[in-house]
Amino acid sequence: MSFFDNLYIAGGSGKEIEKQKVEYVPTDTLTIIPNATNYQPDDTCELLILAPFSPANGLVIFDCEGQISQPIQFHMEPEKDSTTVEFKISKDWIPGFTVRVELTGFFPRETEMVNSSNRPAIAIGTVSLEVSRDLYKLNVLVNTKETNKTYTPSSIIRIDVNVTQYTDKVPVDKAEVCLIVVDEAILSLTDHKLTNPLDIFYPNRPANITEYHGRNRCLLFNMQDIEQFKKDLQQKQDENVRFAPFAMRSRKMQLHRAVPTACSSRSLHGAGSGEQKIAVRSNFNPLPCWVPSSITNSSGHVTFEFKLPDSLTRYRVWAIATNDKQYGLGEMSFTVQLPIMIRPSPPRFLNYGDTAHFSVVLQNQTDLALLLHAGLKATNAKLIAPEENQQVVGYEIQLQPSKRAALTFPISTIHAGTARFQFIVSTAANESQTSFGDAIELSVPVFTPATSEAFATYGDICEEEVVFQP
Repeated sequence: MSFFDNLYIAGGSGKEIEKQKVEYVPTDTLTIIPNATNYQPDDTCELLILAPFSPANGLVIFDCEGQISQPIQFHMEPEKDSTTVEFKISKDWIPGFTVRVELTGFFPRETEMVNSSNRPAIAIGTVSLEVSRDLYKLNVLVNTKETNKTYTPSSIIRIDVNVTQYTDKVPVDKAEVCLIVVDEAILSLTDHKLTNPLDIFYPNRPANITEYHGRNRCLLFNMQDIEQFKKDLQQKQDENVRFAPFAMRSRKMQLHRAVPTACSSRSLHGAGSGEQKIAVRSNFNPLPCWVPSSITNSSGHVTFEFKLPDSLTRYRVWAIATNDKQYGLGEMSFTVQLPIMIRPSPPRFLNYGDTAHFSVVLQNQTDLALLLHAGLKATNAKLIAPEENQQVVGYEIQLQPSKRAALTFPISTIHAGTARFQFIVSTAANESQTSFGDAIELSVPVFTPATSEAFATYGDICEEEVVFQP
């Protein structure tokens, strides 16, 4: 079968199938061609049905987790190989349904006998159709006042959410909105994506009707087979009559032998029974905002305002909206950064007596070459520096525009507990140039190695000597 736009041409492309003798009524295949692949509620669906035989009677069944409408009956005229069936799409069929078409009739027998009666015929076909969910879809627009969507740590951000109907863009009053703001670094660990609630409340609905047919269990006979079948049947009846007396005698003997066994069975009864100060960054909350419920006004608008943490990262914003049976999902992203940024890479923990090298990456986000002063201050940790007991160690580095540089700070632990570190970087004092800086504070646990310690003493003692064990 070939088709172009609305022109369909059946036949001409199939290969001739070698004829085989069949003992049962075969089930042929119907070809069903819809006039579209996706429909809106109240649309008219037109199905072109290509039948392998005619005349025939047909039945169209609608299946969407079970029968969802009254079947449609149709008749295939003699000497015609196609017909059309029309019906309206209901909104109750969202997001899709299955159309089953069954055709019953007669087909000429493949026999050399003249005036042979037609054999029963049956054909079945199915097609899946999609119904648009736009009727239950909401438009959710998430935006901020700033066009560049770039912020600094600990700043106040305002997010505006507008909810409208998907079909006619009318604002939705009293829609419930849930806002989620998450660090994308956390989401990228598992490539997490939020599922659209429309896919949850209106999932694809499978076909649930099971068909049973009796015609494909009917044996096919021609007149020669029927005559032979009559002869075989008569022969079996004659044999049964001939051996009937012997069979009766054998049966009586078996019953006679079974009587003692039945009487003795009484013995078996019952058996079994889950200057400008540099702000120190220390709040690295990956979930800066989560508002489970907020209601839109008559314009379909709601505003969220919150304070950002100190992380230098990209945040993803999700807004989920619902209005009775309608759902929508909107998202956006924004970035938190500084002109000069510190990105430390500390170990997860240290042991008492350990020596470690802290790596720190400095990043210049400006278009200027900057002379930077970088330093580290520590408590409960000793900085391995040229001067003994020095608590602060630093570097001076020239960093080019949009470049990065890695610095290393060697340290050793002092006591078990918690070691705290402050990394700081700032531009050199220059009245003609804007000063930039960044500082970050973090803590690392210091553990005591889990090694057992034993004491022993030895020597010779007399009978009256007392030894105090340690």
